[in-house]
Amino acid sequence: MMDLAEAKMTDSEEAPNSNARLILWIVLSILGIAMTGGAIAGFLTQHHAQGGGPLGVPAIVVLTVFCVIIAGLIYLAWISGKKFRTSGSMLTKREKLNRNIILGCGLSGGVIGLFLALYDITIVGSEPSAIAVLSDSPVAPAIAILLAFFWAVIMPVVAWFWHKRAIDEQEASAYRDGGYYAAYTYLIGAPTWWMLWRGGIAPEPNGPAIFMIFALLWSAVWYWKKYH
Repeated sequence: MMDLAEAKMTDSEEAPNSNARLILWIVLSILGIAMTGGAIAGFLTQHHAQGGGPLGVPAIVVLTVFCVIIAGLIYLAWISGKKFRTSGSMLTKREKLNRNIILGCGLSGGVIGLFLALYDITIVGSEPSAIAVLSDSPVAPAIAILLAFFWAVIMPVVAWFWHKRAIDEQEASAYRDGGYYAAYTYLIGAPTWWMLWRGGIAPEPNGPAIFMIFALLWSAVWYWKKYH
């Protein structure tokens, strides 16, 4: 009986670390898919700018490698997601809801990021870049309205539901700590960048880049506090 209890305790202690690794692999896979998709779009745009025509053997090899990478990343994300769902047998109903919301938001963000990267390269004609999603190039009004509605209406509803129904006190504390670190970084970093730009020392402040730094730092602290 004692051995069984110890085994259950060990499983419960290892579950958070295992879930942390799975979440990390899912996020990295989504980012890799978005970046590789942008690279494919950029490669084809460059080919078209040079006159187009049939693709040569080297170009076909490059595109094949890109497609294999995307397929591998999709498989990695699928396997990680499958293991993450399977781990739900050790989770409470609230924890399962929390897990599903995180997965849903991660996948939605990956799809939107990939779409914006491809749009930026193929429609607007920007140079291929791994961070094309941070561009402030114009988009069609319909797309702008759709994305603004998603961010200003749907996301607050999801966030409210997540805070009220899906997280416990430990995760709420981790989330607040992430907000503190990110807020202080913004309050100190953004004015510093702005002043250095005004003095001709630094490039012009980039709004999307500042937002991404803020969001990534918040997420990183939340991730560390929650799973360690």
